[in-house]
Amino acid sequence: MTHAAARTPSLPSGKLLAALTLLLLSACDRPLSTLMVSTPNRFNPLVCESNPLPPIEAVGTDRQFMVPVGPPKATLSVSVVEPSSGPHAKGTVLVVHGIYGRSITMLHTAHRLAGAGYRAVLVDLRGHGRSTGDYLTYGTQEARDLSQVIDAVQARGLVDGPIGVYGISYGATTSIHLAALDWRVRAVVAVEPFAAVRPELTHFGPMIPDETFEKAVWRAGCEAGFDPEFSDAADAIARTPAAVLLMHGTDDWIVPYWNSVLLRRQATGHCELVAFPQRGHQSLWLDYDGELAFRAVEWFDRWLVAPGDS
Repeated sequence: MTHAAARTPSLPSGKLLAALTLLLLSACDRPLSTLMVSTPNRFNPLVCESNPLPPIEAVGTDRQFMVPVGPPKATLSVSVVEPSSGPHAKGTVLVVHGIYGRSITMLHTAHRLAGAGYRAVLVDLRGHGRSTGDYLTYGTQEARDLSQVIDAVQARGLVDGPIGVYGISYGATTSIHLAALDWRVRAVVAVEPFAAVRPELTHFGPMIPDETFEKAVWRAGCEAGFDPEFSDAADAIARTPAAVLLMHGTDDWIVPYWNSVLLRRQATGHCELVAFPQRGHQSLWLDYDGELAFRAVEWFDRWLVAPGDS
């Protein structure tokens, strides 16, 4: 006897997996919210001053030290690249990496700034690299941390001249928040910053139902101790007198170009936007040809160096 009974059409395996994932996450805003605000080092037991990762000073910096910050308490890894022109720098520039990165990824930028006469100060943001800390706050707490890093660097006698900040992506947004918080920062170079928190959080759940996503965003803010509704760089840039240079690729799909357009529109101080046609997120910030560093040096020379001091 043959069996020719009708079968229920089956979903292709990829679509079935996606459907099951959507079904699971639609009822699970708690794990989604934790994912949104957990630093890469949160569950890493090896993060401490004895971290087995090679210290960054072994690959081209002049000194490295730890800076306690908070509340909430954390310890940040800070490294310094001295200017190649001599013991005195034209200015001091903090160099800030992107999300899930670490300061070693910005070493090429630091050396280019040092070659132009600036002291470059690289920082592992909380919960990244050799730094401790559990939560991401998309620039707000990170900016407070960096202000305390400036205090510590000044106490060590390592601040020469005015202070600038160079940041990429997550670090670019943090740099804008820092300039709004700490008026010692006179110039910012922000490469591919995001203007608002909520659109960035959609990367963690692009297929999540709206109701679940909204619950997750609210819970994420409660868990990490910040308000996603009032933590936008678009608001921060309107509060800073620092000169801000925005650089963004027009083909960036991770942090779309409109973010920098909005930031430029919201800025009340001196702000310029340089667009890079047909450049994406990583291809721009890696700065293989050094164009970003060249423009950054021009910007810092313009806003940090007094006439006749360069």
